[in-house]
Amino acid sequence: MDTSRVLIAVILSLAIVFAYQELVLKRIYPPPSQQAAEQAKAAKAAESRALANAPASKASSVAGPGAVSSTPAGSMTSAPGAVASSTAASGAQVKALASAATATSAEERTIEIDSDYWVALLTTRGARLKSFRLKRYQEKAAADSGWYEMVSMSPGGHLPLGVVMTRDGEVLGDQDLIYAASAGSSATAPKDRIDVTGAEAKVSFTAVTADGTKIEKTFTFHPSSYVFEMDVAVAGGPPLQQIGVSMSQPLTAHLGYYDIPELQADVKDKVLTQDEKNLRKGVEPVSGPITYAGFGDRYFLSVFLPQSPSVGTLAMAYAGDEAVARLLFPGANQVKTRVYMGPKLLDTLDAANPALHKAIDFGWAGILALVFLRTLKLFHLIAPNYGVDIILLTIALRIVFLPLSIKSQRSMMKMQRLQPQMERLREKYKDNNEQLQKEMVDLYKRNHVNPLGGCAPMALQLPIFIGLYEALLNSIELRHAPFIGWINDLSTPDCLHISWLPQLPMLQCHGLPVLVLLMGLSSFAQQYMTPTSPDPSQQRMMMLTPLIFTIMLINFPAGLSLYYFSSNMLGVIQQFFLNREFKQYSPAT
Repeated sequence: MDTSRVLIAVILSLAIVFAYQELVLKRIYPPPSQQAAEQAKAAKAAESRALANAPASKASSVAGPGAVSSTPAGSMTSAPGAVASSTAASGAQVKALASAATATSAEERTIEIDSDYWVALLTTRGARLKSFRLKRYQEKAAADSGWYEMVSMSPGGHLPLGVVMTRDGEVLGDQDLIYAASAGSSATAPKDRIDVTGAEAKVSFTAVTADGTKIEKTFTFHPSSYVFEMDVAVAGGPPLQQIGVSMSQPLTAHLGYYDIPELQADVKDKVLTQDEKNLRKGVEPVSGPITYAGFGDRYFLSVFLPQSPSVGTLAMAYAGDEAVARLLFPGANQVKTRVYMGPKLLDTLDAANPALHKAIDFGWAGILALVFLRTLKLFHLIAPNYGVDIILLTIALRIVFLPLSIKSQRSMMKMQRLQPQMERLREKYKDNNEQLQKEMVDLYKRNHVNPLGGCAPMALQLPIFIGLYEALLNSIELRHAPFIGWINDLSTPDCLHISWLPQLPMLQCHGLPVLVLLMGLSSFAQQYMTPTSPDPSQQRMMMLTPLIFTIMLINFPAGLSLYYFSSNMLGVIQQFFLNREFKQYSPAT
């Protein structure tokens, strides 16, 4: 078996993986500016379709541009719980509850809650989060970019942490209710501020609707935690089929490498991930025990963690230009849920709920990626620079797989030495395949060569390679993490800014991807030093591989480029000593 062909197959397989990232995903998820324009057009079309399909009586009762779509015809003939679930899941209109006459003229107030991890801003309109900024993370790598904002709302959209109810096939929301707030030492001040750096604090909101329904919403915040409680109690008014909570968010792509928000959930111990495309088409509701549900991107997560009740229905829809996740619980008059809003840090997620680490999308190599990510954090205790930690992790992996790697390369070298004899045998027995196979087996035995010796170790290392790729790609630790010099963010593509240089194709700045170029040169050097097949076509293919990888890695995060460069340099050193050993082998017989 010609191991050079196997090597080419492995390289082409990896090329397909990376090409999928660069070509397919870019078509599905265009750049943020292009995506924003397409979303605006789609939002207008969706809203027009929703209003066109709505019955006149229903359309007139919807408050604001956040209306989603109409109640399906004939839904009243079904069971109440099924009606509500179907209506909510299909993106039905959310009818805004009207405040009681005594509260309609109340002025909207905001309450600021200051923690050592974040600063939140609650508004009495809907008793929802208006802002949630993380103190330990910034919007951009620049020092003056400001804290990272978790709350994003499109024009005409809705703030997160709402209350929804279903009654007679209608979905009712509290987005326009003006709540009375009780927080801090002054309940009448235009703006309150609560400090929770030392002890937990509660903020309570109460509203009475025009039909006599009383809604109480209580938030409990804790110091040094990204988790807080949200308790909802509904009493009075006409009977309800379900009550629940809702979260909404536009799914506009963020800056970075395919950092695109998605609806993420775990229902019945099954992880659900829905992107904008699927939500626009329509996603059926899912019922059962809900572990978490909400929205997440590559690095941050905003989800409900239902406590009591925890068995309900997750309804998903795309309304206007924002995605909506509604957790509906039949027959309940109270909902107690925890809320996680923070980074996708493994230890932090596990502390909140061990199931939350499943919100980090590591792909099929998730177990290996988790091991590599935890090892990377362990190295960070030794060297507090994630660029150095990636190099240390690369060295550690090279050491672990050194015996396999050496065995594989030695086998390939021995096969290389047998190429002249194998070509003569093929020419001699070109009309007798059976005799050719026998002679080749004898040739292998005489020279103690295993034709599969170079294949198995490479096949074993492929999952390791993919796992490490996923770990570095999805690690929030690398977000805005500097390395050296111009590399101030290992999660974004490498580019040394050169003002006078025109912007080259595929680059995101006026400059050069120095780390990627070094990776390409080291890959070429390693390939040049590695014995190859005498077949000229295979030789050309092997020498083109470094160029292909260099082009693909131009828009990859700098952390991945650093890993490949480090691995290549270690491979060059290893190949140098193996080549010296190869020269000492006795001639093939």
